[in-house]
Amino acid sequence: MAAPRRCWFVFGLSAEEAAGDAGPGRQRLEPSSDGIRRVWPAWSYAVLETGSGLEVHSAGRRQPLPEDCVAALPSETHAVLLREAAVEAWPRAAALRGELRGQPAWSRALPPGSRPALPLLPDGFVAPRPPFYTALPGALPLRALALGHEHVVGLGAAGEVYGWGGGRHGQLGHGSLESEQQPRLVEALGGVPMRAVAAGGWHSACVSDGGDLYVWGWNESGQLGLPSRAVAEEQAEDEDMGAGLPGPAGPPAGAGSGCGELRFTAHGCAHTRWRAVHLGLG
Repeated sequence: MAAPRRCWFVFGLSAEEAAGDAGPGRQRLEPSSDGIRRVWPAWSYAVLETGSGLEVHSAGRRQPLPEDCVAALPSETHAVLLREAAVEAWPRAAALRGELRGQPAWSRALPPGSRPALPLLPDGFVAPRPPFYTALPGALPLRALALGHEHVVGLGAAGEVYGWGGGRHGQLGHGSLESEQQPRLVEALGGVPMRAVAAGGWHSACVSDGGDLYVWGWNESGQLGLPSRAVAEEQAEDEDMGAGLPGPAGPPAGAGSGCGELRFTAHGCAHTRWRAVHLGLG
């Protein structure tokens, strides 16, 4: 039996929508002869890694980046590019053209032979918006790092999780809505080694060595995979509008649907086996 073909899609805000025109919606990225290996998305464009190097995809057009570019962190103002000898931040317009001429907006030289995994650098981390570089405490060895909109989640050498930055939606996992200027251990996950971390706009996630997924932070739109008040209200409105129409039988949707007596607020944490862990404001 032939192996399934892997496809990449992009969706969300497009250049046409940003200009006020109707965008094409979800688009399939047609692979080149070298295929597509990785995708780094921004709101209105994406950077692709193919067998031939990096290229920028925007409004249906592709533009190759210089051959020494090996990784990217794009945003709507700048694109941070990992090159052979340095990490550089270039204005978005220059990245879209693939023309990296003159001086970058910011750069930092790398130790010889270093090939960091962005956004983590040997002595700190980089973000695709100013300020581009932030140093980390020397006593904090991290093996992975993820950037949210206002916060950072770090994975320690022993599998411990750290959260810092903005905390107004409980995305740091410290049991409060307070911000933290320095990395602080997520104590609720103590004793559970993690192997990966991720950060959304105002929520966070990590995967344990045992394969369990933990999520916490803002759940206004159900982004934690938990019942959400906003989603429940929207479903209730849809049901009211469709009252009297034939439909499939089954229990009504809403907060707590499919979860027995469990109820979650917009801030909280759980993982895929539904054992609740209080990391936000429960």
